[in-house]
Amino acid sequence: MTAKGRANQRGKRLRRTTETKPVRITFRIYSEGESTEPEYIDALKRLPEFAETIAVDIAIEEVGATPMHLVESACAAKHRVDLDIDFYWCVFDVEHPKPHPYLDRATNMARDNDVSLAISNPCFELWLILHYRDQTAHLSTDEAIRLRKGLDGSDGKHLDGATYMAARRDAIRRAQSLRKKHLGDGTKFPHDNPSSSFDELVTLIDAKVKAAGGGRVHRDAD
Repeated sequence: MTAKGRANQRGKRLRRTTETKPVRITFRIYSEGESTEPEYIDALKRLPEFAETIAVDIAIEEVGATPMHLVESACAAKHRVDLDIDFYWCVFDVEHPKPHPYLDRATNMARDNDVSLAISNPCFELWLILHYRDQTAHLSTDEAIRLRKGLDGSDGKHLDGATYMAARRDAIRRAQSLRKKHLGDGTKFPHDNPSSSFDELVTLIDAKVKAAGGGRVHRDAD
């Protein structure tokens, strides 16, 4: 059942149940990264609970663009009447020492158009590092890339999805701890290095899969 379908069904009286119809929850994700971020999301989609429920449809719509361009694309798509999407997300980095331009403008536009953001500071590698260990010291983009390679032994371009999925709960806990630390210190975006809100995307997807209750709901019979 699509987002619009669920809205249209509200108010209808349930008469009898003769069959089931898959719950279909849709995410449209716009990613700055061209390989690592899509591979991580693909690993998430291949988890057993996804395969069994077929509850969440995640489409990576665009990769390799700047944060401002990603947000503009997501906002434009969100206002199209021919699309039926539940959640719009943009995934991008802050970068250090040279941050992306127009970060404040991009975050404000996303907020005003109800587009969610998964931002890593300085980069997505910080989110990957949190699967292995705590990281509270400031990092440059290059330092984060080197540290991640040392931890997972990768070439820095790809990742072992199964390894990261097994440790994603630890990464979520560490990302939440970092957010709490920055809040306590009064450190605000984009000066909240190191930090990552990618955990919020993973947590939401996990919650939607769990709430789908096996991915199927009963449908009214005529």
